[in-house]
Amino acid sequence: MKVKEHSHLRGQNGCLGFFYGLDALLSAYPEGGLAGEFFINGKTQSIWVWDSTGRSWYDTNHVASAPFFGVVTDPATFSPAVESGQPACFVYVAGYAGAHVFPALKGSSAITVTTDSAAIITLVWDGTAWRDYVTPITFDDAIRPMYMYRGVWSNTSTYTCANGVVDVVYFMDRYYQVKESVKSTSLSPGESSDWEEVSHFYAVADRLDMLPNQVMILDRQQTIRTTSGSSSWDLCNGEIRHQESGTFLSQSGELRVSAGRSDIIISPMMKGLVFWGPDEKNLVVDWDTNDNIRLTLSQSDVSGSHQMLITPRQITLSKLDSAGQVQSTTQISPEGVNGKLKLWSDTLVEGDIYVDENNFLKQKRG
Repeated sequence: MKVKEHSHLRGQNGCLGFFYGLDALLSAYPEGGLAGEFFINGKTQSIWVWDSTGRSWYDTNHVASAPFFGVVTDPATFSPAVESGQPACFVYVAGYAGAHVFPALKGSSAITVTTDSAAIITLVWDGTAWRDYVTPITFDDAIRPMYMYRGVWSNTSTYTCANGVVDVVYFMDRYYQVKESVKSTSLSPGESSDWEEVSHFYAVADRLDMLPNQVMILDRQQTIRTTSGSSSWDLCNGEIRHQESGTFLSQSGELRVSAGRSDIIISPMMKGLVFWGPDEKNLVVDWDTNDNIRLTLSQSDVSGSHQMLITPRQITLSKLDSAGQVQSTTQISPEGVNGKLKLWSDTLVEGDIYVDENNFLKQKRG
């Protein structure tokens, strides 16, 4: 299905929804707001309201320049120092249905604003008189099931209301949802009482179609998750991560797989396969500057590390100090062995081959 904004949604309760930052809201509503409209700003963790006088969005939780002055905390004592000819705007959050009296407004007798539910009351001083706007706050969409919009009603389809998801169809210029008591139906809204009309809804999608070369952009704090059975993948902030195993593809294109105490890394920058232990690279499979494949194994100890480099032509054994400097090296190739032998003065163990004080080659016995 194609996801789009239904024009009949706007103006139902004044809330434009959740947006992460003012820029995100402006991309959806570049023309501005309507009197009494507001949205929840995830970036500032507060409610932003539309000021019709200044034609701007203002954060109700922070000090803003005129004409928006702030939030009313107590209607009974609210008496702002407004001035003639200078517009001002204030917001009061009414937590219940009923009459809300503002008896101390400058330049006016007491104003009573009646609401049918919890609401946001906007008080506007236009420079000469007070005007008020009421925006009901409803939670219908929070307590209703999720809507699955199925498009135009079809006589070949079955529609359901189950597991918290209710099917919605478009039929004869109206939207209908399957009644909760019905559970399932293949009859049309025109010939059956299995349906009830729905005035507005927010739909969840089972498919998203986009035109060629179009791009879908999510705010950097949002996540796309795909799930199949017990496996889930998240796309967030330029990374793709497997939830169950921790495998992820980084922003730089590096694939990392967790393998117990080590990580296996395939990196376009290192041009090879790396097994990374708790503190170091333990095993690297890559290519040298001459495009010869090589295998490097490393193991640390208290004095430094030991390294073995294997290529098709040679095996190199190295001893490195704690600073990474090579102390000794032995090469083994089809042409022979090239390395340093132990001396008679070194610490020797049974079977060591060494050079004695007379430059003779010997093997330690006993």
